[in-house]
Amino acid sequence: MDIKNITGLEKPLEKLVETISSAVGVVGNHIFQFDAVKAKRIGKAEASVERDKIIERAEGQKEAITILDRAGKRFALEQYNKQINLENILVKTKDDLNGKEVSKEPVEKDWTTRFIDISQNISREEMQDILAKILSGEIQKPGSFSYQVLEIVKYLSQKDLQKFLKFLAISTDIGVMKLQRSEKDSLEKYGLTFNDYLDLSSVGLFNQSSTISYNIQLPTRTSFHLNIGGDWFWIFNQDAKKTKKFNFGLYVFSRAGKELRALTLNSSTDKTVSEYKKNFIELAKKKGFEVVRR
Repeated sequence: MDIKNITGLEKPLEKLVETISSAVGVVGNHIFQFDAVKAKRIGKAEASVERDKIIERAEGQKEAITILDRAGKRFALEQYNKQINLENILVKTKDDLNGKEVSKEPVEKDWTTRFIDISQNISREEMQDILAKILSGEIQKPGSFSYQVLEIVKYLSQKDLQKFLKFLAISTDIGVMKLQRSEKDSLEKYGLTFNDYLDLSSVGLFNQSSTISYNIQLPTRTSFHLNIGGDWFWIFNQDAKKTKKFNFGLYVFSRAGKELRALTLNSSTDKTVSEYKKNFIELAKKKGFEVVRR
């Protein structure tokens, strides 16, 4: 079926259909209805019912089923679940694209193929939500999300995701500042450990060069700003006579870490974040700066 034959589509949905069809090589109304209610019903109820029916039929004919038959049924179940996973993500993508502007530039076919391959095997709801936002963002502006972030999402455990969200709660857009000298004091008072950082570095969310020293030279009567955990902090050098330095250690996000941060920052709530922001203000004032939180 030609894309042009699918009428009545808004631009974001039209591009979503074009993007997916370019990778799978076929467009069909039965695949691209994007009925959210239907998808949820299939995902929760019909999937379970159909799975039980298949298993029941198999068990009722045990003696007659050969190894090849069982392999065929297992393959059918796998494909069924993969299709449910993919369609749920596409429905979420469609909802996220609603009312947004999309670029005319097409999404790279190889990127879309990789995305589909990964999406078919992701059944966890929170990871499906992230994948839907990734596809939506890529459709809006191709090149926004790397192959690396797709691979990280593919293997990211729920435990590591929760660790990452705790880091995000006290992060800037480039990484997490060390407010104390030691690794232990910089992380443990906020419910994190240096091993947590190493774990997330090993999966590709932080650069693996430990911490770096970040230095800002602030001339007289000037300011700079940082976004920490979603809040903006303006740091002013009100001294009329000399330049001041603002320096701190930094756990640096990888490119994929920055991309994932942009998608999940709103989910990164933690009870220690208020204490962290308070400590940041105290550190800045101790260095002779004025701080305004906006």
